[in-house]
Amino acid sequence: MDTFVDTLLSRLAYASVQAVLLAALVYAVCRLMPSLSAAARTALWWLLGAQLVLGLAWPTPIALPLLPAPAVQTGVSTGTFDATPVQTTTIAPQPGFTMSWTTVLLAVWAVAILIQLVVAGVRAYRLSGVVRRAMPHDDVRVDTLCARRARELGLRRSPRLAVSAEVDSPQVVGLWRPTILLPREDRLDDEELDMALMHELAHVRRGDLVFGWVPVLARTLFFFHPLVHMAMREYALCREAACDALVVSRGRQAPRTYGRLLLRLGVAPHPHHALPGASPTFRTLKRRIDMLGQATDAPPRVLTLCLVAVIAAIGVTPWRVVAADGAEAMPAQAVATAPATTPVTPVTPITPTTPRTPTTPTTVPRLSPPPVPAAPPAPRAPPAPPSPVSGPSDQTFIFLSGQITRISNGTDEDIQRARAERQGPGDYAWYRNGAQAWVLRDPAYVKRIREAYERARVPAEDAMRSAEKQAEIDRRQAMLNGQLAQLSAKQAELMAKQSDPSAPRDPAAYAAGNAAIGREQADIAKEIADLDKRRAAIGQEHVAQSRREADADRRANDEVRAIMDEAMHNHVAERSR
Repeated sequence: MDTFVDTLLSRLAYASVQAVLLAALVYAVCRLMPSLSAAARTALWWLLGAQLVLGLAWPTPIALPLLPAPAVQTGVSTGTFDATPVQTTTIAPQPGFTMSWTTVLLAVWAVAILIQLVVAGVRAYRLSGVVRRAMPHDDVRVDTLCARRARELGLRRSPRLAVSAEVDSPQVVGLWRPTILLPREDRLDDEELDMALMHELAHVRRGDLVFGWVPVLARTLFFFHPLVHMAMREYALCREAACDALVVSRGRQAPRTYGRLLLRLGVAPHPHHALPGASPTFRTLKRRIDMLGQATDAPPRVLTLCLVAVIAAIGVTPWRVVAADGAEAMPAQAVATAPATTPVTPVTPITPTTPRTPTTPTTVPRLSPPPVPAAPPAPRAPPAPPSPVSGPSDQTFIFLSGQITRISNGTDEDIQRARAERQGPGDYAWYRNGAQAWVLRDPAYVKRIREAYERARVPAEDAMRSAEKQAEIDRRQAMLNGQLAQLSAKQAELMAKQSDPSAPRDPAAYAAGNAAIGREQADIAKEIADLDKRRAAIGQEHVAQSRREADADRRANDEVRAIMDEAMHNHVAERSR
Protein backbone atom coordinates (compact mmCIF):
# COMPACT_ATOMS: atom_id res chain seq x y z
CA MET A 1 0.00 0.00 0.00
CA ASP A 2 2.81 2.40 0.89
CA THR A 3 4.51 1.66 -2.43
CA PHE A 4 1.29 2.44 -4.34
CA VAL A 5 0.83 5.71 -2.46
CA ASP A 6 4.42 6.79 -3.07
CA THR A 7 4.24 5.85 -6.76
CA LEU A 8 0.98 7.70 -7.34
CA LEU A 9 2.12 10.83 -5.50
CA SER A 10 5.41 10.75 -7.40
CA ARG A 11 3.59 10.60 -10.73
CA LEU A 12 1.30 13.44 -9.68
CA ALA A 13 4.29 15.56 -8.71
CA TYR A 14 6.33 14.82 -11.84
CA ALA A 15 3.33 15.38 -14.14
CA SER A 16 2.56 18.68 -12.39
CA VAL A 17 6.13 19.94 -12.81
CA GLN A 18 6.23 18.88 -16.45
CA ALA A 19 2.88 20.63 -16.98
CA VAL A 20 4.41 23.89 -15.74
CA LEU A 21 7.23 23.59 -18.30
CA LEU A 22 4.85 22.67 -21.12
CA ALA A 23 2.45 25.50 -20.24
CA ALA A 24 5.35 27.97 -20.30
CA LEU A 25 6.42 26.64 -23.71
CA VAL A 26 2.92 26.86 -25.18
CA TYR A 27 2.40 30.35 -23.75
CA ALA A 28 5.72 31.52 -25.20
CA VAL A 29 4.86 30.11 -28.64
CA CYS A 30 1.45 31.80 -28.62
CA ARG A 31 2.99 35.13 -27.63
CA LEU A 32 5.88 34.97 -30.10
CA MET A 33 3.60 33.89 -32.97
CA PRO A 34 0.51 36.15 -32.75
CA SER A 35 -0.62 35.02 -36.21
CA LEU A 36 -0.85 31.38 -35.10
CA SER A 37 -4.25 30.01 -36.01
CA ALA A 38 -6.87 29.35 -33.34
CA ALA A 39 -6.96 25.67 -34.33
CA ALA A 40 -3.22 25.36 -33.67
CA ARG A 41 -3.58 27.12 -30.33
CA THR A 42 -6.40 24.73 -29.44
CA ALA A 43 -4.19 21.74 -30.23
CA LEU A 44 -1.30 23.14 -28.16
CA TRP A 45 -3.43 23.71 -25.06
CA TRP A 46 -5.08 20.32 -25.58
CA LEU A 47 -1.62 18.73 -25.49
CA LEU A 48 -1.19 19.96 -21.92
CA GLY A 49 -4.26 18.01 -20.81
CA ALA A 50 -3.00 14.93 -22.66
CA GLN A 51 0.40 15.31 -20.97
CA LEU A 52 -1.18 15.32 -17.52
CA VAL A 53 -3.29 12.22 -18.21
CA LEU A 54 -0.34 10.36 -19.75
CA GLY A 55 1.97 11.41 -16.91
CA LEU A 56 -0.37 9.78 -14.42
CA ALA A 57 -0.97 6.59 -16.43
CA TRP A 58 2.43 6.03 -18.09
CA PRO A 59 4.17 3.08 -16.33
CA THR A 60 7.85 3.83 -17.11
CA PRO A 61 8.74 7.41 -18.08
CA ILE A 62 11.63 8.04 -20.46
CA ALA A 63 14.92 8.67 -18.64
CA LEU A 64 16.92 11.73 -19.70
CA PRO A 65 20.57 11.28 -18.56
CA LEU A 66 21.30 14.95 -17.89
CA LEU A 67 22.72 14.74 -14.36
CA PRO A 68 26.33 13.76 -13.58
CA ALA A 69 26.88 10.05 -13.15
CA PRO A 70 27.62 8.89 -9.58
CA ALA A 71 30.44 6.58 -8.67
CA VAL A 72 29.98 3.07 -10.01
CA GLN A 73 30.53 -0.04 -7.95
CA THR A 74 30.24 -3.28 -9.85
CA GLY A 75 29.90 -6.76 -8.43
CA VAL A 76 30.74 -9.87 -10.45
CA SER A 77 29.08 -13.20 -9.81
CA THR A 78 30.98 -16.47 -9.97
CA GLY A 79 28.14 -18.49 -11.54
CA THR A 80 27.40 -19.08 -15.16
CA PHE A 81 24.76 -17.82 -17.54
CA ASP A 82 22.18 -19.84 -15.61
CA ALA A 83 23.49 -18.81 -12.21
CA THR A 84 21.83 -16.40 -9.83
CA PRO A 85 22.86 -12.82 -10.69
CA VAL A 86 24.69 -10.44 -8.42
CA GLN A 87 22.43 -9.34 -5.61
CA THR A 88 22.61 -6.03 -3.82
CA THR A 89 21.25 -5.63 -0.32
CA THR A 90 19.00 -2.62 0.12
CA ILE A 91 17.76 -0.96 3.28
CA ALA A 92 14.17 -2.00 3.81
CA PRO A 93 11.64 0.73 4.65
CA GLN A 94 9.61 0.73 7.81
CA PRO A 95 7.13 -2.18 7.65
CA GLY A 96 3.42 -2.15 8.04
CA PHE A 97 0.74 0.29 6.98
CA THR A 98 0.83 3.60 8.78
CA MET A 99 -1.46 6.56 8.31
CA SER A 100 1.28 8.89 7.09
CA TRP A 101 0.76 12.38 5.70
CA THR A 102 1.16 11.01 2.17
CA THR A 103 -1.69 8.55 2.75
CA VAL A 104 -3.91 11.32 4.11
CA LEU A 105 -3.03 13.54 1.15
CA LEU A 106 -3.87 10.82 -1.33
CA ALA A 107 -7.14 10.09 0.46
CA VAL A 108 -8.15 13.76 0.26
CA TRP A 109 -7.25 13.77 -3.45
CA ALA A 110 -9.37 10.68 -4.09
CA VAL A 111 -12.35 12.09 -2.18
CA ALA A 112 -12.15 15.36 -4.14
CA ILE A 113 -12.14 13.46 -7.43
CA LEU A 114 -15.10 11.36 -6.31
CA ILE A 115 -17.07 14.51 -5.46
CA GLN A 116 -16.28 15.97 -8.89
CA LEU A 117 -17.42 12.79 -10.61
CA VAL A 118 -20.69 12.82 -8.68
CA VAL A 119 -21.33 16.46 -9.60
CA ALA A 120 -20.46 15.76 -13.25
CA GLY A 121 -22.82 12.79 -13.27
CA VAL A 122 -25.68 14.90 -11.92
CA ARG A 123 -25.06 17.61 -14.52
CA ALA A 124 -24.88 15.05 -17.33
CA TYR A 125 -28.17 13.56 -16.17
CA ARG A 126 -29.83 16.98 -16.15
CA LEU A 127 -28.51 17.74 -19.64
CA SER A 128 -29.80 14.41 -20.93
CA GLY A 129 -33.18 15.40 -19.53
CA VAL A 130 -33.04 18.63 -21.52
CA VAL A 131 -32.33 16.62 -24.69
CA ARG A 132 -35.15 14.19 -23.96
CA ARG A 133 -37.63 16.98 -23.35
CA ALA A 134 -36.62 18.86 -26.52
CA MET A 135 -39.06 18.76 -29.42
CA PRO A 136 -38.02 17.77 -32.95
CA HIS A 137 -37.45 20.68 -35.30
CA ASP A 138 -40.28 20.89 -37.81
CA ASP A 139 -38.93 23.60 -40.11
CA VAL A 140 -37.95 21.86 -43.36
CA ARG A 141 -36.08 24.95 -44.53
CA VAL A 142 -33.76 24.92 -41.50
CA ASP A 143 -33.27 21.15 -41.77
CA THR A 144 -32.25 21.53 -45.41
CA LEU A 145 -29.87 24.36 -44.55
CA CYS A 146 -28.26 22.28 -41.79
CA ALA A 147 -27.85 19.27 -44.06
CA ARG A 148 -26.27 21.38 -46.81
CA ARG A 149 -23.79 23.00 -44.41
CA ALA A 150 -22.92 19.58 -42.97
CA ARG A 151 -22.04 18.31 -46.45
CA GLU A 152 -19.92 21.40 -47.10
CA LEU A 153 -17.94 20.70 -43.93
CA GLY A 154 -17.40 17.06 -44.91
CA LEU A 155 -19.76 15.43 -42.38
CA ARG A 156 -21.18 12.09 -43.46
CA ARG A 157 -24.51 12.78 -41.81
CA SER A 158 -26.16 15.84 -40.41
CA PRO A 159 -26.75 16.13 -36.64
CA ARG A 160 -30.30 16.00 -35.33
CA LEU A 161 -32.06 19.35 -34.85
CA ALA A 162 -34.27 19.96 -31.82
CA VAL A 163 -35.98 22.91 -30.17
CA SER A 164 -35.92 23.49 -26.42
CA ALA A 165 -37.26 26.21 -24.17
CA GLU A 166 -34.43 25.50 -21.67
CA VAL A 167 -31.61 26.89 -23.84
CA ASP A 168 -30.90 30.53 -24.67
CA SER A 169 -28.52 30.06 -27.62
CA PRO A 170 -27.76 27.34 -30.19
CA GLN A 171 -25.60 24.57 -28.78
CA VAL A 172 -24.50 21.05 -29.68
CA VAL A 173 -24.53 18.08 -27.30
CA GLY A 174 -23.89 14.34 -27.60
CA LEU A 175 -20.79 12.24 -28.20
CA TRP A 176 -21.95 9.54 -30.61
CA ARG A 177 -25.17 11.10 -31.94
CA PRO A 178 -24.75 14.89 -31.80
CA THR A 179 -27.86 17.00 -31.39
CA ILE A 180 -28.08 20.74 -32.10
CA LEU A 181 -30.47 22.43 -29.67
CA LEU A 182 -32.09 25.66 -30.87
CA PRO A 183 -33.94 28.05 -28.56
CA ARG A 184 -37.70 28.07 -28.89
CA GLU A 185 -37.78 31.84 -29.19
CA ASP A 186 -36.48 32.56 -32.68
CA ARG A 187 -34.34 35.70 -32.20
CA LEU A 188 -32.00 35.15 -35.19
CA ASP A 189 -32.62 36.06 -38.82
CA ASP A 190 -31.78 33.71 -41.68
CA GLU A 191 -28.16 34.88 -42.06
CA GLU A 192 -27.47 34.74 -38.33
CA LEU A 193 -29.09 31.30 -38.04
CA ASP A 194 -26.92 30.09 -40.92
CA MET A 195 -23.74 31.26 -39.13
CA ALA A 196 -24.91 29.83 -35.80
CA LEU A 197 -25.55 26.42 -37.39
CA MET A 198 -22.15 26.55 -39.09
CA HIS A 199 -20.53 27.20 -35.71
CA GLU A 200 -22.17 24.20 -34.09
CA LEU A 201 -21.43 21.99 -37.10
CA ALA A 202 -17.79 23.11 -36.88
CA HIS A 203 -17.67 21.67 -33.34
CA VAL A 204 -18.92 18.35 -34.71
CA ARG A 205 -16.52 18.46 -37.66
CA ARG A 206 -13.52 19.10 -35.38
CA GLY A 207 -14.56 16.40 -32.87
CA ASP A 208 -14.58 18.83 -29.96
CA LEU A 209 -17.21 16.84 -28.08
CA VAL A 210 -14.96 13.75 -28.09
CA PHE A 211 -11.51 15.29 -27.68
CA GLY A 212 -12.80 17.72 -25.07
CA TRP A 213 -12.98 14.92 -22.50
CA VAL A 214 -9.18 14.82 -22.24
CA PRO A 215 -8.86 18.37 -20.80
CA VAL A 216 -11.91 17.72 -18.60
CA LEU A 217 -10.27 14.57 -17.20
CA ALA A 218 -6.99 16.41 -16.64
CA ARG A 219 -8.75 19.21 -14.77
CA THR A 220 -10.59 16.64 -12.64
CA LEU A 221 -7.42 14.75 -11.70
CA PHE A 222 -5.25 17.85 -11.22
CA PHE A 223 -7.84 20.13 -9.70
CA PHE A 224 -5.21 21.43 -7.27
CA HIS A 225 -2.97 22.76 -10.07
CA PRO A 226 -3.75 26.43 -10.87
CA LEU A 227 -2.05 26.30 -14.28
CA VAL A 228 -4.37 23.46 -15.32
CA HIS A 229 -7.44 25.65 -14.85
CA MET A 230 -5.77 28.49 -16.77
CA ALA A 231 -4.79 26.13 -19.60
CA MET A 232 -8.29 24.66 -19.83
CA ARG A 233 -9.80 28.17 -20.07
CA GLU A 234 -7.39 28.97 -22.89
CA TYR A 235 -8.28 25.69 -24.59
CA ALA A 236 -12.02 26.45 -24.40
CA LEU A 237 -11.49 29.98 -25.76
CA CYS A 238 -9.27 28.83 -28.64
CA ARG A 239 -11.71 26.02 -29.43
CA GLU A 240 -14.53 28.53 -29.89
CA ALA A 241 -12.24 30.83 -31.88
CA ALA A 242 -11.28 27.94 -34.15
CA CYS A 243 -14.95 27.29 -34.93
CA ASP A 244 -15.44 31.02 -35.51
CA ALA A 245 -12.56 31.03 -37.98
CA LEU A 246 -14.02 28.02 -39.77
CA VAL A 247 -17.38 29.79 -40.14
CA VAL A 248 -15.69 32.92 -41.52
CA SER A 249 -13.54 30.98 -43.99
CA ARG A 250 -15.98 28.28 -45.16
CA GLY A 251 -19.16 30.33 -44.92
CA ARG A 252 -17.55 33.26 -46.75
CA GLN A 253 -18.74 35.66 -44.09
CA ALA A 254 -17.10 38.95 -43.24
CA PRO A 255 -15.53 39.01 -39.76
CA ARG A 256 -17.56 42.11 -38.94
CA THR A 257 -20.81 40.35 -39.80
CA TYR A 258 -19.93 37.33 -37.67
CA GLY A 259 -18.79 39.63 -34.85
CA ARG A 260 -22.28 41.15 -34.78
CA LEU A 261 -23.68 37.62 -34.35
CA LEU A 262 -21.42 37.05 -31.33
CA LEU A 263 -22.64 40.29 -29.83
CA ARG A 264 -26.20 39.24 -30.55
CA LEU A 265 -25.73 35.91 -28.78
CA GLY A 266 -24.20 37.79 -25.86
CA VAL A 267 -22.90 36.23 -22.67
CA ALA A 268 -24.41 33.10 -21.13
CA PRO A 269 -22.97 30.50 -18.73
CA HIS A 270 -21.84 27.39 -20.56
CA PRO A 271 -23.91 24.31 -19.76
CA HIS A 272 -21.71 21.39 -18.86
CA HIS A 273 -21.11 18.69 -21.49
CA ALA A 274 -22.47 21.00 -24.21
CA LEU A 275 -20.85 23.52 -26.59
CA PRO A 276 -22.92 26.68 -27.12
CA GLY A 277 -22.14 29.57 -29.41
CA ALA A 278 -22.48 32.18 -26.66
CA SER A 279 -19.49 33.28 -24.60
CA PRO A 280 -19.33 32.56 -20.84
CA THR A 281 -17.85 35.98 -19.90
CA PHE A 282 -17.47 39.45 -21.42
CA ARG A 283 -13.69 39.00 -21.46
CA THR A 284 -14.05 35.82 -23.51
CA LEU A 285 -16.44 37.56 -25.89
CA LYS A 286 -13.97 40.41 -26.40
CA ARG A 287 -11.08 38.03 -27.09
CA ARG A 288 -13.16 36.01 -29.58
CA ILE A 289 -14.01 39.18 -31.50
CA ASP A 290 -10.34 40.24 -31.45
CA MET A 291 -9.26 36.83 -32.78
CA LEU A 292 -11.63 37.11 -35.74
CA GLY A 293 -9.17 39.49 -37.38
CA GLN A 294 -6.50 36.76 -37.39
CA ALA A 295 -8.69 34.12 -39.05
CA THR A 296 -7.14 34.71 -42.49
CA ASP A 297 -3.56 35.59 -41.44
CA ALA A 298 -2.49 32.17 -40.15
CA PRO A 299 0.94 30.74 -41.11
CA PRO A 300 1.18 27.84 -43.60
CA ARG A 301 -0.57 24.64 -42.52
CA VAL A 302 2.59 22.53 -42.90
CA LEU A 303 4.53 24.82 -40.58
CA THR A 304 1.72 24.69 -38.02
CA LEU A 305 1.54 20.89 -38.10
CA CYS A 306 5.32 20.60 -37.67
CA LEU A 307 5.24 23.01 -34.72
CA VAL A 308 2.45 21.08 -32.98
CA ALA A 309 4.22 17.75 -33.64
CA VAL A 310 7.52 19.00 -32.19
CA ILE A 311 5.87 20.36 -29.05
CA ALA A 312 3.89 17.13 -28.64
CA ALA A 313 7.08 15.05 -28.88
CA ILE A 314 8.94 17.28 -26.42
CA GLY A 315 6.30 18.07 -23.86
CA VAL A 316 3.68 15.30 -23.85
CA THR A 317 5.85 12.21 -23.47
CA PRO A 318 6.54 11.62 -19.74
CA TRP A 319 10.25 11.91 -18.90
CA ARG A 320 12.52 12.01 -15.88
CA VAL A 321 15.92 13.64 -15.49
CA VAL A 322 18.33 10.98 -14.24
CA ALA A 323 22.08 10.58 -13.82
CA ALA A 324 24.15 10.00 -16.93
CA ASP A 325 24.50 6.32 -17.80
CA GLY A 326 21.79 5.56 -15.23
CA ALA A 327 22.00 1.82 -15.73
CA GLU A 328 25.56 1.75 -14.44
CA ALA A 329 25.05 4.44 -11.82
CA MET A 330 22.33 2.62 -9.89
CA PRO A 331 23.50 -0.89 -9.03
CA ALA A 332 21.25 -0.87 -5.98
CA GLN A 333 18.29 -1.21 -8.29
CA ALA A 334 19.80 -4.14 -10.16
CA VAL A 335 17.94 -6.97 -8.46
CA ALA A 336 15.45 -6.66 -5.64
CA THR A 337 16.43 -9.40 -3.21
CA ALA A 338 15.30 -10.36 0.24
CA PRO A 339 17.56 -8.77 2.86
CA ALA A 340 18.87 -10.78 5.75
CA THR A 341 16.07 -11.29 8.21
CA THR A 342 16.09 -11.90 11.89
CA PRO A 343 15.76 -15.65 12.53
CA VAL A 344 12.96 -17.48 14.20
CA THR A 345 14.18 -17.77 17.76
CA PRO A 346 11.65 -18.21 20.54
CA VAL A 347 12.14 -16.10 23.64
CA THR A 348 11.32 -17.75 26.91
CA PRO A 349 8.74 -15.68 28.73
CA ILE A 350 9.62 -14.53 32.20
CA THR A 351 7.39 -16.03 34.87
CA PRO A 352 6.35 -13.43 37.44
CA THR A 353 7.52 -14.02 40.97
CA THR A 354 4.77 -14.66 43.50
CA PRO A 355 5.50 -12.83 46.76
CA ARG A 356 5.40 -14.62 50.10
CA THR A 357 2.80 -13.40 52.44
CA PRO A 358 4.22 -12.77 55.95
CA THR A 359 2.79 -14.96 58.72
CA THR A 360 2.73 -12.22 61.32
CA PRO A 361 2.91 -8.47 61.08
CA THR A 362 6.26 -8.39 62.90
CA THR A 363 7.98 -11.08 60.80
CA VAL A 364 10.02 -9.89 57.80
CA PRO A 365 9.74 -12.38 54.94
CA ARG A 366 12.85 -13.85 53.42
CA LEU A 367 13.02 -12.31 49.94
CA SER A 368 14.93 -13.48 46.92
CA PRO A 369 16.35 -11.12 44.29
CA PRO A 370 14.01 -10.51 41.32
CA PRO A 371 14.68 -12.34 38.08
CA VAL A 372 16.47 -10.36 35.40
CA PRO A 373 14.94 -10.68 31.93
CA ALA A 374 17.19 -12.47 29.52
CA ALA A 375 18.43 -10.62 26.45
CA PRO A 376 17.12 -11.90 23.14
CA PRO A 377 19.42 -14.48 21.55
CA ALA A 378 21.75 -13.60 18.75
CA PRO A 379 20.15 -13.91 15.32
CA ARG A 380 20.93 -16.85 13.09
CA ALA A 381 21.55 -16.56 9.42
CA PRO A 382 18.44 -17.15 7.26
CA PRO A 383 18.24 -20.35 5.24
CA ALA A 384 19.93 -20.03 1.90
CA PRO A 385 17.75 -20.44 -1.18
CA PRO A 386 18.35 -23.43 -3.42
CA SER A 387 21.23 -22.91 -5.80
CA PRO A 388 20.27 -22.73 -9.47
CA VAL A 389 21.61 -25.12 -12.00
CA SER A 390 24.98 -24.01 -13.31
CA GLY A 391 25.75 -23.93 -17.00
CA PRO A 392 28.96 -23.85 -18.99
CA SER A 393 31.70 -21.79 -17.36
CA ASP A 394 32.73 -20.07 -20.62
CA GLN A 395 29.42 -18.23 -21.03
CA THR A 396 28.90 -14.62 -19.92
CA PHE A 397 25.72 -12.53 -20.01
CA ILE A 398 25.55 -8.84 -19.15
CA PHE A 399 22.31 -6.83 -19.24
CA LEU A 400 22.42 -3.08 -18.57
CA SER A 401 19.23 -1.11 -18.01
CA GLY A 402 18.01 1.94 -16.17
CA GLN A 403 16.18 -0.28 -13.67
CA ILE A 404 17.87 -3.69 -13.76
CA THR A 405 21.51 -4.70 -14.07
CA ARG A 406 22.41 -8.38 -14.47
CA ILE A 407 25.97 -9.69 -14.69
CA SER A 408 26.37 -13.47 -14.83
CA ASN A 409 29.80 -15.11 -14.80
CA GLY A 410 31.52 -11.96 -16.07
CA THR A 411 35.12 -10.94 -15.58
CA ASP A 412 36.34 -7.37 -15.34
CA GLU A 413 37.45 -7.59 -18.96
CA ASP A 414 33.95 -8.72 -20.04
CA ILE A 415 32.32 -5.88 -18.16
CA GLN A 416 34.66 -3.26 -19.64
CA ARG A 417 34.16 -4.69 -23.11
CA ALA A 418 30.36 -4.69 -22.75
CA ARG A 419 30.28 -1.09 -21.52
CA ALA A 420 32.65 0.05 -24.25
CA GLU A 421 30.27 -1.22 -26.95
CA ARG A 422 27.18 0.29 -25.36
CA GLN A 423 25.62 3.19 -27.29
CA GLY A 424 23.47 5.63 -25.33
CA PRO A 425 21.54 5.13 -22.08
CA GLY A 426 19.03 2.62 -23.47
CA ASP A 427 18.69 -1.02 -22.48
CA TYR A 428 21.46 -3.21 -23.80
CA ALA A 429 22.44 -6.91 -23.68
CA TRP A 430 25.90 -8.44 -24.24
CA TYR A 431 26.49 -12.20 -24.47
CA ARG A 432 29.72 -14.17 -24.87
CA ASN A 433 30.00 -17.88 -25.58
CA GLY A 434 33.63 -18.89 -25.66
CA ALA A 435 35.62 -16.50 -27.81
CA GLN A 436 32.62 -15.14 -29.76
CA ALA A 437 30.43 -12.35 -28.35
CA TRP A 438 27.14 -10.85 -29.50
CA VAL A 439 25.45 -7.49 -28.90
CA LEU A 440 21.64 -7.16 -28.69
CA ARG A 441 20.10 -3.71 -29.07
CA ASP A 442 16.79 -4.53 -30.74
CA PRO A 443 14.06 -2.80 -28.63
CA ALA A 444 11.61 -5.70 -28.92
CA TYR A 445 14.07 -8.37 -27.75
CA VAL A 446 15.57 -6.12 -25.06
CA LYS A 447 12.08 -5.36 -23.78
CA ARG A 448 11.37 -9.11 -23.47
CA ILE A 449 14.59 -9.58 -21.46
CA ARG A 450 13.73 -6.68 -19.16
CA GLU A 451 10.21 -8.00 -18.59
CA ALA A 452 11.58 -11.46 -17.77
CA TYR A 453 13.84 -10.02 -15.09
CA GLU A 454 11.09 -7.76 -13.75
CA ARG A 455 8.85 -10.79 -13.26
CA ALA A 456 11.66 -12.42 -11.28
CA ARG A 457 11.71 -9.44 -8.91
CA VAL A 458 8.20 -10.08 -7.56
CA PRO A 459 9.14 -12.99 -5.21
CA ALA A 460 12.10 -10.98 -3.95
CA GLU A 461 9.82 -8.08 -3.09
CA ASP A 462 7.56 -10.49 -1.18
CA ALA A 463 10.57 -11.69 0.80
CA MET A 464 11.47 -8.09 1.58
CA ARG A 465 8.02 -7.45 2.99
CA SER A 466 8.37 -10.60 5.12
CA ALA A 467 11.66 -9.26 6.45
CA GLU A 468 9.96 -5.99 7.32
CA LYS A 469 7.36 -7.86 9.37
CA GLN A 470 10.14 -9.72 11.18
CA ALA A 471 11.94 -6.47 11.97
CA GLU A 472 8.74 -5.04 13.43
CA ILE A 473 8.41 -8.08 15.68
CA ASP A 474 12.01 -7.60 16.85
CA ARG A 475 11.36 -3.96 17.73
CA ARG A 476 8.25 -4.94 19.66
CA GLN A 477 10.19 -7.65 21.52
CA ALA A 478 12.91 -5.17 22.50
CA MET A 479 10.28 -2.79 23.85
CA LEU A 480 8.66 -5.58 25.90
CA ASN A 481 12.06 -6.57 27.32
CA GLY A 482 12.56 -2.98 28.37
CA GLN A 483 9.20 -3.00 30.13
CA LEU A 484 10.15 -6.24 31.93
CA ALA A 485 13.38 -4.65 33.10
CA GLN A 486 11.48 -1.67 34.50
CA LEU A 487 9.05 -3.98 36.33
CA SER A 488 11.95 -5.93 37.81
CA ALA A 489 13.52 -2.69 39.01
CA LYS A 490 10.24 -1.69 40.67
CA GLN A 491 9.97 -5.11 42.27
CA ALA A 492 13.53 -4.85 43.63
CA GLU A 493 12.81 -1.38 45.02
CA LEU A 494 9.65 -2.67 46.72
CA MET A 495 11.54 -5.58 48.28
CA ALA A 496 14.31 -3.28 49.49
CA LYS A 497 11.81 -1.05 51.26
CA GLN A 498 10.15 -4.07 52.90
CA SER A 499 13.52 -5.48 54.04
CA ASP A 500 14.73 -2.19 55.58
CA PRO A 501 14.42 -2.56 59.42
CA SER A 502 14.32 1.22 59.94
CA ALA A 503 11.41 1.75 57.54
CA PRO A 504 7.80 1.20 58.57
CA ARG A 505 6.53 -2.15 57.41
CA ASP A 506 3.24 -2.50 55.56
CA PRO A 507 2.83 -6.16 54.48
CA ALA A 508 -0.56 -5.52 52.86
CA ALA A 509 0.80 -2.70 50.65
CA TYR A 510 3.85 -4.80 49.75
CA ALA A 511 1.67 -7.78 48.79
CA ALA A 512 -0.67 -5.59 46.67
CA GLY A 513 2.24 -3.89 44.85
CA ASN A 514 4.02 -7.17 44.22
CA ALA A 515 0.79 -8.73 42.90
CA ALA A 516 0.24 -5.81 40.51
CA ILE A 517 3.79 -6.19 39.17
CA GLY A 518 3.22 -9.91 38.75
CA ARG A 519 0.07 -9.32 36.69
CA GLU A 520 1.89 -6.91 34.40
CA GLN A 521 4.72 -9.41 33.97
CA ALA A 522 2.21 -12.12 33.11
CA ASP A 523 0.57 -9.92 30.45
CA ILE A 524 3.95 -9.11 28.91
CA ALA A 525 4.96 -12.77 28.95
CA LYS A 526 1.73 -13.64 27.12
CA GLU A 527 2.43 -11.04 24.44
CA ILE A 528 5.99 -12.34 24.03
CA ALA A 529 4.63 -15.83 23.49
CA ASP A 530 2.31 -14.47 20.80
CA LEU A 531 5.28 -12.77 19.14
CA ASP A 532 7.14 -16.06 19.14
CA LYS A 533 4.26 -17.71 17.25
CA ARG A 534 4.22 -14.94 14.70
CA ARG A 535 8.00 -15.13 14.33
CA ALA A 536 7.79 -18.86 13.66
CA ALA A 537 5.10 -18.34 10.99
CA ILE A 538 7.15 -15.63 9.28
CA GLY A 539 10.21 -17.88 9.35
CA GLN A 540 8.33 -20.62 7.52
CA GLU A 541 7.01 -18.08 5.06
CA HIS A 542 10.54 -16.78 4.45
CA VAL A 543 11.81 -20.28 3.62
CA ALA A 544 9.01 -20.71 1.06
CA GLN A 545 9.68 -17.26 -0.39
CA SER A 546 13.38 -18.05 -0.74
CA ARG A 547 12.50 -21.12 -2.77
CA ARG A 548 10.12 -19.11 -4.94
CA GLU A 549 12.78 -16.46 -5.46
CA ALA A 550 15.33 -19.04 -6.60
CA ASP A 551 12.77 -20.65 -8.93
CA ALA A 552 11.88 -17.23 -10.38
CA ASP A 553 15.56 -16.46 -11.03
CA ARG A 554 16.02 -19.84 -12.69
CA ARG A 555 12.98 -19.32 -14.91
CA ALA A 556 14.14 -15.81 -15.83
CA ASN A 557 17.60 -17.10 -16.79
CA ASP A 558 16.09 -19.87 -18.91
CA GLU A 559 13.77 -17.42 -20.63
CA VAL A 560 16.57 -14.94 -21.30
CA ARG A 561 18.80 -17.70 -22.71
CA ALA A 562 15.97 -18.72 -25.08
CA ILE A 563 15.52 -15.08 -26.14
CA MET A 564 19.24 -14.72 -26.87
CA ASP A 565 19.22 -17.97 -28.88
CA GLU A 566 16.23 -16.72 -30.87
CA ALA A 567 17.89 -13.34 -31.49
CA MET A 568 21.07 -15.00 -32.75
CA HIS A 569 19.10 -17.44 -34.90
CA ASN A 570 17.14 -14.57 -36.47
CA HIS A 571 20.37 -12.55 -36.98
CA VAL A 572 19.02 -9.75 -34.78
CA ALA A 573 21.98 -9.96 -32.39
CA GLU A 574 25.13 -8.38 -33.84
CA ARG A 575 28.54 -9.90 -33.53
CA SER A 576 30.71 -8.01 -31.08
CA ARG A 577 33.81 -6.27 -32.28
